[in-house]
Amino acid sequence: MAPCMPDCAADAMRPRLVLPPFCRERIIQEAQAGMPEEICGIVRGRNGIAKELVPSVNVAAERTIHYEVAPQVLMMQFRFEEAGDELTAIYHSHPASPAFPSATDAWHAQYPEAFYVICSVARPEPDVRAYLLQDAPFACDLDALQQAVRFDEARPQLFAYFHPPDTPLPPGIRGRTAGHPFYALFTRPVPPARREARCVQVVACAIADA
Repeated sequence: MAPCMPDCAADAMRPRLVLPPFCRERIIQEAQAGMPEEICGIVRGRNGIAKELVPSVNVAAERTIHYEVAPQVLMMQFRFEEAGDELTAIYHSHPASPAFPSATDAWHAQYPEAFYVICSVARPEPDVRAYLLQDAPFACDLDALQQAVRFDEARPQLFAYFHPPDTPLPPGIRGRTAGHPFYALFTRPVPPARREARCVQVVACAIADA
């Protein structure tokens, strides 16, 4: 599974996150200081315009390959709303991989209206990108899809298939109209239980300074 980076030529047609330079630079600084672990936090803002970063301790069990924002930090979204703002974005870093959502990122994404900002520090020049991670608006027959394509074990007991944009659809996908890439994911719990599955669309977004 090799996700491809989005083409930046169509930025004007994409959802846009306004991320002021001070926010972007602070994310980069945190990402570099936190290596080799992933850092994370949330962004306060309004109407897609970031106003404030709220860093979080990464409470994931395996912090070099995953992130989890602390519950008390996520709860701050209610304080934002009381003040007329919102949880505009969730950010984290990729110390050793590109600034593209991983299968694990997609599986754990629970805020469809928030931007997911990823800062890759895998190369000398940091790369900051933004995405929407949303349950795909089309039907997925997981059994048929498993017969047609290979699912990789992204994490123990989490299996994923990544479909690049603008490529022929495999059997099992019905009603897909947009050309966004997507992940099909399922868990194989131990001991065996009811399988959980979801299909997550990855929407590349533009980032503007103002």
